[in-house]
Amino acid sequence: MEDNVIYSIDKSEVISDKPREVSFQQLMEITNNFEQKLGSGTFGVVYKGVLNDGPVNRVIAVKKLHSTTEQIDDKQFKNEFELLRVLKHQNIVQLVGFCNETEKVTANYEGRIVVAEEIHRALCLEFVPNGSLGKFLSEQCHELNWNLRFKIIKGICEGLKYLHDFPINHLDLKPDNILLDDKMAPKIADFGISRLMGAENTVKTQTFLGTLGYIPPEFIKKQIISREYDIFSLGVIIRKILTIVMDDQNIVSMDGQECIEYVHSYWEKELQGVPGYASPEADCKQVRACIEIAVVCMDEDRLNRPTMKYIVHKLNKLELKENDSLSPIEQK
Repeated sequence: MEDNVIYSIDKSEVISDKPREVSFQQLMEITNNFEQKLGSGTFGVVYKGVLNDGPVNRVIAVKKLHSTTEQIDDKQFKNEFELLRVLKHQNIVQLVGFCNETEKVTANYEGRIVVAEEIHRALCLEFVPNGSLGKFLSEQCHELNWNLRFKIIKGICEGLKYLHDFPINHLDLKPDNILLDDKMAPKIADFGISRLMGAENTVKTQTFLGTLGYIPPEFIKKQIISREYDIFSLGVIIRKILTIVMDDQNIVSMDGQECIEYVHSYWEKELQGVPGYASPEADCKQVRACIEIAVVCMDEDRLNRPTMKYIVHKLNKLELKENDSLSPIEQK
């Protein structure tokens, strides 16, 4: 299948809350003239804003793309907008509104005053107050809090399953693109390079995608995109959630089974050592299953990686503390 980006989705039945179109003047009012910066990236800057949403004021995040025509990526904006407007899930960041406006401004060009066009494009997103998973892991890396880690893993998996059911490939899944709400529920964000896939699962591209460390070997070697791309990235994320607390750089070089035993042994020792810990046996079973999932998700052969349907099924059973004798690659 040829490299092909799709910018519209014929799934209008899932659109319940139509995103609001706002002018650039309204954006300046919402953000108090772009006063409070939340973060920045390749394509723009994110600001905190307050949107008058009926009887209440709603805090939002405004992702303002760079305004010069040389920097702005029209396809990236359209792609993210078209995807976000149809995605409605508790583990996906929600689109609230957008700005797509061209303003005529005067500018000095080689000593002459000329009229130029300035493009204003922005996405208004729900505000997710606890920042990124990357920030959480760096700040809480020595805290055990297994139940919270399991909740985050499960939420990421449910959000990714929802995407793959469309089917949409995220293609840049990493801790910095996963946000945590006020209850620490994860929300997948940043869909600028994501793709809606057709009947074919596999696409070849000449465009570099993703972030080093989260890119699967088949993309590095052959530029292959498939849903297994995201599965590999997920495996790296789960492994990081489990192992960052261990502060051991050797884990990355361990083979699959060695990694599983090492991680499980560490958590078993730590949880059993906590006085009065309520459920060390059940939680250690969850730890083992999660690191097993992570390892098989990172299999060199993409066809050996599990589907999101299987992963979510397994995690649901673990949450109920039930026995689960299935191997990590069954129900593919």
